[in-house]
Amino acid sequence: MQAAVDVSALEALRQLQRPGRPDGVARIVTSFLDESQVRLDALRQAVATGDATALERAAHAMRGISGTVGANEMHDLAMRLEQIGRTGHTAGAAGLVTDLESALASARPIFDRLRDGL
Repeated sequence: MQAAVDVSALEALRQLQRPGRPDGVARIVTSFLDESQVRLDALRQAVATGDATALERAAHAMRGISGTVGANEMHDLAMRLEQIGRTGHTAGAAGLVTDLESALASARPIFDRLRDGL
């Protein structure tokens, strides 16, 4: 079973950071957290309107950004949402969006610490 969040790639990237340069990991994590909120809003809207195409699109974007930062649980949930959207409906998506919101809430403290260099 893989961890819900695996930040090892981001930690390795931080080791390559040159002294005196802007923190690239902090920038990546900040972008991820900001973008996650935008994508969650889009997912909620897609479910509310029954827009399977918008669901698939937003879930695909969420899957990509989650995978980039090692948010494995979010990645897996987004993949399931993307698959639902591909079927042309949104039935069953609302619960997964709620699960995705919970996964982000659980992951946020980990990413906040990483962003803050702790």
